[in-house]
Amino acid sequence: MLPTLICGFAPNNHLGVSLLRNHNPTAILSGAINSNADGDNDRGTLSNNSLYGPASSFSSPDAFTESQISKIFGDCVPLSLAGRCKTNNNVDMIFLSSMEEGRIISESYNKCIQSDEDDNVNEDIDISVLPIPISSSLSSSAMKLLSHSYTSEPLSKSVLLSLNSLLVNRDLGLFDNMPWSTWSVDPDLKERDAANNVVDAKYAMGKRVAYQRFMGKDWQGRSLSLTNLAKRLQYMLEGLDEETKNDSGSDDDMMLSLSQRLLELEITEATMFMAECEKNLAIANTSENDDTKELEQLEKARARLQLAETSLSALEGATTDNQGKAQSLILAILDKLSEQENPPPYRGAIGYPAKLDTKKEMFEDSVLPYSSPYELLNEVISEQLNSEVIGCVLEQSSLLEGNLVVGGSLLLKRKGVKRTTSLAGETVSYSDDDDDFGNEGVLPRSMYVVECFPDEAIGLAMSSRLPILVQREVYDRAATKDVELDVTQALNIRNETKRAESLSYLNRIPLVRILEDIADLTTQVEGDRVLSKTQSRFIRIPLTTNPTLFEGPNQVPQSSAGPVFSTFNPVASLDEFDTLSDDDKVRLLLKLESFKGVLPRPRALRSDPSLLDNILLPLIDESVRRQYQIRDAERRGDFREANALREEISPRQRALEEAQAARDAGLEERALQLEEEAELYKALRADVTQDEGSYSRFLDRDDWYERETKARIKRLDKKKFGTLLDGIDLP
Repeated sequence: MLPTLICGFAPNNHLGVSLLRNHNPTAILSGAINSNADGDNDRGTLSNNSLYGPASSFSSPDAFTESQISKIFGDCVPLSLAGRCKTNNNVDMIFLSSMEEGRIISESYNKCIQSDEDDNVNEDIDISVLPIPISSSLSSSAMKLLSHSYTSEPLSKSVLLSLNSLLVNRDLGLFDNMPWSTWSVDPDLKERDAANNVVDAKYAMGKRVAYQRFMGKDWQGRSLSLTNLAKRLQYMLEGLDEETKNDSGSDDDMMLSLSQRLLELEITEATMFMAECEKNLAIANTSENDDTKELEQLEKARARLQLAETSLSALEGATTDNQGKAQSLILAILDKLSEQENPPPYRGAIGYPAKLDTKKEMFEDSVLPYSSPYELLNEVISEQLNSEVIGCVLEQSSLLEGNLVVGGSLLLKRKGVKRTTSLAGETVSYSDDDDDFGNEGVLPRSMYVVECFPDEAIGLAMSSRLPILVQREVYDRAATKDVELDVTQALNIRNETKRAESLSYLNRIPLVRILEDIADLTTQVEGDRVLSKTQSRFIRIPLTTNPTLFEGPNQVPQSSAGPVFSTFNPVASLDEFDTLSDDDKVRLLLKLESFKGVLPRPRALRSDPSLLDNILLPLIDESVRRQYQIRDAERRGDFREANALREEISPRQRALEEAQAARDAGLEERALQLEEEAELYKALRADVTQDEGSYSRFLDRDDWYERETKARIKRLDKKKFGTLLDGIDLP
């Protein structure tokens, strides 16, 4: 099902991008992409390309992609990564510009690094950019990942594995928010229970498989499974040309010996498999269950063992004197060993054998297959989720008034299932758009929005050869800055490194400097009060739900020896709840110790205006929540539910309602008595925000003891204690 959230690209016939300052790139996305694809192929850069590493061409989006991005995110501006710098308070700042400007800065920086003479450096290159601050807690890992995505230089397995942990170990980041449990393909329905129901998300294996891929499992060309070892021998044997075969008998002996060893391993595995099948059959017979499946597995195990033993006997009878016969026999045996009865749907899938590598994967791609963790993530998305990334967007992520905070989002589109059929003697391929690949409701062209950090969206956009899309409302509101290539720093780097290949990861992204005073580049944090209209135009550092920024009169007392439940209860009535703005609700949620979730973004709130209320209501006073639920049921016309809710109201809520009715009737003394009774019920509860019965009643105080204590205190004559009780507020 397509999402109901709704990004279009401003239609404009202007396909070039001006380099004038303060220019808003309004070109249609496909035009901007095509303008970047055109150019010379021999530009001297860090990776012998113009922008974002080798093969720096960007694919134009189709009409369907543009329409879906438009529906979800609104009008967007295509930008690219132009450079970076550090502010006065040591905050990493990355800058986005139009795609053409980004390419020019990249080329100029590369020429500056690679030039031998300072006179060849053009210092008159300045552009208008959008500054994006990076949180100090993430800046180190973010800049490492971005630099490798920017240059696209192939990495060895050991280097890539060290970078992978920086991506997958981010809490609430891109990896955590991927739909691993619901979109990981399951054609054999392995993640179903006995009743064919989909297992709970926390028991699904999708995220575990993806994590193991990033930790190096089932690396292409490195598998030591029996099938891949047999396939490797087969590729090596087929690769021997006729001259080599005739001149090197030792190679034939080696192949014969290796083939015999593989068959011995196959016999061992087949024997173990047959023993396991016999055990399962014995268990089924003891339990008096249907043993048909176990008998079938046992027959397959016996046939597998017999085939391996027969092949080994035939191979031992072959001699190198008849090389053609021996080689044909070896190839036939290897071909049989490399067969997979149930091949895995994707690499690393649990419950399947290792994926069978192709010749290219085994001898070429196994050396330097990826240039960054984002490139590996793209492959995992394509294989495991059967999806593709069609958009990387930077959007407004804060609900706090006056706060401009950018968050990243990816838009995934489900691909179709490839099928083949025979038509008039020819094999025809087609896409099956009715197959959900074992994922209920996830059909081809289904969309999924993955929220992430802004640097993650930028990094994946570069690896996917996609533009960085920025919401038009963010781009128009944000304060753009004029910057120029920092030639002095670039020349210092050149003199230190001597050659471009030895650049550190941090120096691969162009260094720029602001033409204005760098102090004007403010780095405020989300949640800081907006003191002027100018401050509301600067993009802020995202808040990591740290409540210390919201200290005030209603702040939760911070104490290491606090109560079992929080006693912070800021909303005392339904009228008070109704007066709260979205900004008030967000700040209240960030004050509550009981709030452990993630705040929704404005995009989600526009789709469902009640989303913020649904998050806040379970965390406030149960009497206020009950009143809200009753009113909501009445507005919906569900009077049966409203009556059921009234019957379940707590004694405290009943006392409060009677007190309000007595005050409306002019019975002030009676109202005070009922309010005192309500306060007593509140004192009895360990947590007034939870419904009665939702936690152990033994955590509450005893009614009789509390009443007796209050009565004893009322009878207490404070005069007998002199000044001892002065300043003590007794109940």
